[in-house]
Amino acid sequence: MLAALAATAAQLAADGPAAGLRALPAGAAVALLGWVVFARPRVDVDDTGVLVVNPFTTTHVPWGALIEVRTRYTCTFVTPHRRVEAFAAPGPGRHVAASATAADLRGVGPGAADGRGSVQIGEVPGSSSATVATYVRRRWNDLAEDGLLDLGQAEQTPVRREVDVRALAALGVLVLLAVAAQLV
Repeated sequence: MLAALAATAAQLAADGPAAGLRALPAGAAVALLGWVVFARPRVDVDDTGVLVVNPFTTTHVPWGALIEVRTRYTCTFVTPHRRVEAFAAPGPGRHVAASATAADLRGVGPGAADGRGSVQIGEVPGSSSATVATYVRRRWNDLAEDGLLDLGQAEQTPVRREVDVRALAALGVLVLLAVAAQLV
């Protein structure tokens, strides 16, 4: 966001107020896109389930709908009808993955290994995907052990997904204004 502000200010200083005003919509679009991609995404876990806020969508995965948590490239919540990838919980980068040892993967949380004992590279301890997946699996397991989940109801449990129309519309308007400002 600061880079967008700096670029707009530089345009203003170099070419005057008219140029600064023409640069303003593009700077605002870049700032909004930066916020949407870098600041908005998150994963919230509560008693009702997992809330995955991605750049332009928000998905609520109730505990009863969840059937698996994967970590291949990003932390992914699997339901009978949809897979929800968490933009805020990517797998480890190539340097972490390349330097991971068998010892790193021995201490993974419960549910991380498959039936053969194989572990996805996304389970490397300390990676965002592994941290989120471990927490969600632990919470999910605790709820199941305490009898607070209706097991076998995943097929009928709805997963609510909403598109952030306001962010999309604002970005679209800013891009159109930026293009129009350059044509003037």
